[in-house]
Amino acid sequence: MHPVISTTTRLLAASAALLAAVSGTAPVCVAGTQTTKPPLKHMQVNLNDRAALRNGAMFFMERCISCHSAQGTRFMELAKPLGLTPKQVNKYLNPTQRRVQETVESSMPGTLAKQFLGKAPPDLTVIARRRSADWLYTYLTSFYLDPSRPTGVNNVVFYKVAMPDVFAGLQGLQAPVMKSGYRFGKPTKVAVGVHSLTHGTMSAGQFDTMVRDIVTFLYYVGHPHQQERHAIGRWILGLLGLLTVLSFLLYKGYWRRVVPPQGGRWWRYWRK
Repeated sequence: MHPVISTTTRLLAASAALLAAVSGTAPVCVAGTQTTKPPLKHMQVNLNDRAALRNGAMFFMERCISCHSAQGTRFMELAKPLGLTPKQVNKYLNPTQRRVQETVESSMPGTLAKQFLGKAPPDLTVIARRRSADWLYTYLTSFYLDPSRPTGVNNVVFYKVAMPDVFAGLQGLQAPVMKSGYRFGKPTKVAVGVHSLTHGTMSAGQFDTMVRDIVTFLYYVGHPHQQERHAIGRWILGLLGLLTVLSFLLYKGYWRRVVPPQGGRWWRYWRK
């Protein structure tokens, strides 16, 4: 192939890939990489909702801390944002009976978790930064029955997930909604949603509220200073605006004492 034609072909392929990335569509011409992504459910995170944070923290300590940790935060640091006293945190949010000055750590040792689960469960401190709130919300509500998996379940947004469905008793069992798609470039049936098979101990609305509260709590753990940043951000912008005005007035004051050369300043020569 002529070198000029080869270079032109490469540029066209790169442009097509860039256009596909910007438009949000997967490039069909790239073999082995195209994967159908299911739609994510949307939820709005409100860190000012203390009731949601408290409920999310309680459900996290009840359902998640037996396997997962959140060592980026301490029990005592949860008191102020949740509107609780340290004694209340120790009573209601400390099932492992660790000191309130210590980090939120799972009661299951990592070696034991690896032995039973095959892999140590990840720490969830920054899970809301690695994954969006919409992804977490969709993940926690999208487990479905899959007899081919060791745990008997799979997940819509996390194919071949190792985590069991710890909410099956609350939500009920679900079946996947399958559609034709691609997985790593190969055409196959892909789960894009779920539908209910059995009822759990919670109603659909109650379970949805619980999951939203858990995601809100995980979002706070991953962004513990977001509210403080938003609070002081307006003051910082105001201070920068004030410094800009003062700097301009200082500049004008200096140049009043400078005798301009004949013919005007230098930018007038540039205009000519």
